[in-house]
Amino acid sequence: MKTDVETDIDDVEELINVPVKERRLITQPYDNSVSSLIEAVSSKRLYLKPLHDRPHFQRNYVWDKKFASRLIESIILNVPIPPVYLSENEENELDVIDGQQRIYSIYMYVKNQFQLKGLEVYWNYNGLRFHELPAIHQRSILNYSIRSVVITNQSHPEIKFDVFERLNTNTRPLNSQELRNCMYRGNLNDLLHELVLHKPWLDIQDTKEPQGRMQDAEMILRFFAFHIGGVKNYKTPLKIWLNHTLKDGKHYDPKKIAKLKNAWEESIDKILLVFKPEEAFRRPDEKTGKYSRTLNKSIMDLQLYYFSKKSVDFLKQNKKEIRRAFQAILEDDAFKDLLTKSVDHKSRTEARFKKWDEFFGHLG
Repeated sequence: MKTDVETDIDDVEELINVPVKERRLITQPYDNSVSSLIEAVSSKRLYLKPLHDRPHFQRNYVWDKKFASRLIESIILNVPIPPVYLSENEENELDVIDGQQRIYSIYMYVKNQFQLKGLEVYWNYNGLRFHELPAIHQRSILNYSIRSVVITNQSHPEIKFDVFERLNTNTRPLNSQELRNCMYRGNLNDLLHELVLHKPWLDIQDTKEPQGRMQDAEMILRFFAFHIGGVKNYKTPLKIWLNHTLKDGKHYDPKKIAKLKNAWEESIDKILLVFKPEEAFRRPDEKTGKYSRTLNKSIMDLQLYYFSKKSVDFLKQNKKEIRRAFQAILEDDAFKDLLTKSVDHKSRTEARFKKWDEFFGHLG
């Protein structure tokens, strides 16, 4: 059974606060043929996650073959389909903001990866792959024009993130970490994909596989943000701070990535010297004393930041005292308030870390 993660009101209502005068959004529309899109995907000029990000693509291809086949039939019938939205990154490559399922379905069919099924008009094409279609309809598919709207790399980076969120409100909305995964591909993001498979971390979550919506990756990113930037440099909104952390890490060299990986794995190991997997990053029930199944992000931030700076010997020698201090801080009314309201605000985050120092500082 997978462990839940506490969702704070801040996660839902946190806004990207960019002054109106700085909300620079530059778009360029294009009418691309299917053949040109296929070529762009094949050359990796157009980055298609189900194809290029396998096996750790989290936003899975969800269309079934019947649904994809109906799209192909619409193209053969020359029925207009909605435009796709692309984002131009710093390397002048294109990421798919909206339309990924359509592009991937078309790409896979043209590459003969599935047979048509469930067609109603061209029912006689059911069971056929692309190369088995009549030549006239192979050409009609390849020449079919799809409107593409490109958000250029001259646009304000946070506005691009905002556009990403708005475009996804009409389908299953992507959460913040899924958006980062799309927009900030690079070395640090690759490390997140690796670390969500870290067995001790999976044990803490009581699961054998990563979470489907990337909340686990975001929690690791929070650790890196505090580990790299420190509490004093914490900035709100948290969403943007995490964006910058992942963006800055796109081009980290292998040595720095290795240090960050080691910092995460060592910190998790240290946590497990003091707490059982089912206790880590959780609050016990005030009445029963039984630990919740739900992970608390704020407690995780505090525990990881504290434990990462302590030696293994210190933690072994002070295990009982640390557990007592943790129980004591959870009984503190001011601390309980800091865990429940506006948890990501700068002043309350700083107050939470200060309160932690009050209870744990005497241990050394």
